[in-house]
Amino acid sequence: MRKILSLMAIIAGAWLVYSGYERQHSLAGKADDSLSRLGQKIDGQGYATAHVKYYVAGLVLLAGGAMGLGLARK
Repeated sequence: MRKILSLMAIIAGAWLVYSGYERQHSLAGKADDSLSRLGQKIDGQGYATAHVKYYVAGLVLLAGGAMGLGLARK
């Protein structure tokens, strides 16, 4: 059961990384990045765009899945 869940986490993580990559290069991603930079210049706070959140969530799932399958050590 653990191996199945780990494999599903790897698949979901890869899908999220791919979705983040696609969004980064899309028109919506470019607009999101521009608005994030504008918001940072206005109030000085950093804003994470949607594709960055996809990358982070995907990498967390990939790492968790790899550790569950024994591909990576703690």
